[in-house]
Amino acid sequence: MRKLPIIIAATLLSTATGLAAAANVEGSRDIQTYQKAAEGAVSSMPATPLVDWQALDAHTLAVWTANNKPWLVDVSPACQGLMEASAIRFTSRDNRVTAGTDELKLGDSSCKVESIRPVDYKQVAQLHHHHMKASRHMASITKPVK
Repeated sequence: MRKLPIIIAATLLSTATGLAAAANVEGSRDIQTYQKAAEGAVSSMPATPLVDWQALDAHTLAVWTANNKPWLVDVSPACQGLMEASAIRFTSRDNRVTAGTDELKLGDSSCKVESIRPVDYKQVAQLHHHHMKASRHMASITKPVK
């Protein structure tokens, strides 16, 4: 009788490990897709309106602005909790998020925006069949305190 709980626990652990591995493969595929579709670095992107975002790893996120315009944003240092976050904020100046100046805010922590690259949405859609949809994510822009 005692073997049944052990077998159930082992099965659940195996399933959880498999799901975590699948999530890592999915995340790896996402970041590769966006990197392939990303153009050269630009100095800034529009601060608003932010439509959606997706954390690709602890340093990289895809951000969508109006008209389904995606951007690949790299931050430093690694943002603890980015992969699990449900809300993000960017600082901005003159309604622009600027690489090297502005920050991604997660609660009390912040990470400097190191680079911003526009992404070819059509190429992302072809490579990964990504479609814009409502998400649980929230994004906002904060003005710097002067």
